[in-house]
Amino acid sequence: MAGRGPSPNEHRQRTNDPVRGEWQAAPGVGWQHGDVPPCPARGAAAAETWAGWMRSWIAAHWAPEDMANLRLLIKLWAKADSGKATGAERSEYRQLADSYGITPKGQQDRRWTRPPDAPAAVTERQMFDPRAEYAHLRVVNE
Repeated sequence: MAGRGPSPNEHRQRTNDPVRGEWQAAPGVGWQHGDVPPCPARGAAAAETWAGWMRSWIAAHWAPEDMANLRLLIKLWAKADSGKATGAERSEYRQLADSYGITPKGQQDRRWTRPPDAPAAVTERQMFDPRAEYAHLRVVNE
């Protein structure tokens, strides 16, 4: 599958330039063009996803001209998340997400790398830890 596999070594031994260019780190972290635009899709999950995208290091690669497609992207995400999206809409979402570097495949295709000072991604174990639901509880003596 295209876009899968390990990233190339940053300290490569070859002297020729890669055909697709060098790997580049994001110039910063988060949306770099003023206030974060409001989420155009309805729902708490869409707003949370939009905020996550705008806070992430990939948003530093986006320009204000990308906002029209980003609005479409979050609306397609919300429709797919609700289970009401057609196969064509899911495919369009996946292609747009790849184009804007939201997916790991899109990041690899664009040769984007996380800046060294960017926060690490949440691991799958941390995200789905069943004990996290009860972390606020404390043991009391009987």
